[in-house]
Amino acid sequence: MASGKPTLRDVAAEAGVSPMTASNALRGKAGVKESTRAKVLAAARKLDYRINLTASMLKSGRSNIIHIIVNEFDSPFYSKLTQTLSREITSRGLTPFIEQTQYSPDAAEHALSSNPFSGQLFDGEILHATGLGTNLPLAKLNGGRPLVLLDACEETPTVDAVNFPNEEGERAAVQHLIDQGCSSIAIVGHRFAPRAELTHAQNAFALRLRGACAALMDARLPYNETVVFEGGCSNDGITAGHAIAERIMAARAENGVSNVGTESASMAGADDCNDASGVVAAGSAGSADRTPAIAFDGVCCANDFAAFGVIRGLADYGIRVPQDVKVIGFDGVTSGSYATPSLSTIQVDLNQLAKFAVDMIVERIERGEVNGNSSNAGNSNDAGTVLPPSRATIGYQLVERESTTTII
Repeated sequence: MASGKPTLRDVAAEAGVSPMTASNALRGKAGVKESTRAKVLAAARKLDYRINLTASMLKSGRSNIIHIIVNEFDSPFYSKLTQTLSREITSRGLTPFIEQTQYSPDAAEHALSSNPFSGQLFDGEILHATGLGTNLPLAKLNGGRPLVLLDACEETPTVDAVNFPNEEGERAAVQHLIDQGCSSIAIVGHRFAPRAELTHAQNAFALRLRGACAALMDARLPYNETVVFEGGCSNDGITAGHAIAERIMAARAENGVSNVGTESASMAGADDCNDASGVVAAGSAGSADRTPAIAFDGVCCANDFAAFGVIRGLADYGIRVPQDVKVIGFDGVTSGSYATPSLSTIQVDLNQLAKFAVDMIVERIERGEVNGNSSNAGNSNDAGTVLPPSRATIGYQLVERESTTTII
């Protein structure tokens, strides 16, 4: 260290490994034992060794930076998603760079193609595709860098993709309500779509609706426009909760059962929506004189935050969860314990998602593949072969909490 700055050779000597092994360990390459990687990282910290990014990029053509693009930072779901992806990327010796789109296809296009760093700094990108539609030519926009889509839900993948267990998870959620004794179940999430339209569902909420539809039909329970309510966020969930509550109250009135708490409806949602009267009006559009009275006893929601909204909306009309209606969500990124009642949910495996996504993108980077072409086929063991787009679906578990508990 004549210059006073430690070199890669200094780190290798301190760790007792070759410079090549030290380089591979610092860059998160496969084939290095975890115990060896730990020794190299410890030696780098001890010597205060810093990789010269400019020199490294000139030599290897790689930055070891992975671009993560999500819809937003504010929600607990995206906070947990980016945290999990960042942790997995960092564990491979790579560096995450995170950006948000606010659900805008234009912002996604800018992040992929017009970001000041996009053309030269990123080795690859992981993009959460929900809300971006199917018309954006994502694989062409990012300049050929390796790309993994999260929840793209394409019938025929055009790039590597890791999907949530949308259909099977929502089917399990509805089945759970049925197992708890529910026989009139409302679905909150995607707008109503006939079974034939759901055959070619290509977004997460449509797939979740398809799973719910299948479970209802298996149990010979109704699936039609009267049991489906659109709503993907807390405020929409409150609106759906009001509409569901009005159906329940109308059914009670038809059966001569007294309704409780109706006077609270006029104040419902005042703290959560821009116009409280507008929320009640939205629910009133589904009142007994215009839509059928239905004594719903279960609600299956396409995500947890719609479910929290539904519980609030039902409470505004004096309808109790789980005593009167059982409610289940989807995602499971919050513990659910801060809510009353705590929320039953389909908890998805974000750790598995991160491992799948980073495995896919690292493999493409190591192979030197660019949009289905190999840039180093001449010196690769896989010369002449290019991996087709791969797809994986992550696991889930049903977490039962108070919102679907049978109270005796």
